Amino acid sequence: MKVKELIEELRELDPEMEIILQKDSEGNGYSPLACFGLGYYIPDSTYSGDVYDEDWTASDCCLEEDEWEELKAENPLALILAPTN
Repeated sequence: MKVKELIEELRELDPEMEIILQKDSEGNGYSPLACFGLGYYIPDSTYSGDVYDEDWTASDCCLEEDEWEELKAENPLALILAPTN
């Protein structure tokens, strides 16, 4: 889903409504939204991957500077939603 699609969906909702995140597609747990940020999402499958915070440095990621710059160039920033638990 793209941010523009999410915005369109959210416009129809009560702005005071709580946001709850589902743990997985089977509904094996739920948690309130705690915060959000921007990061580089690197998928390792169609349903999972790793996120590198946009404010991190190469050393924060245990990468060489050229590797970090390549990772950022090849992967667009994504909106990351973080649950309370």
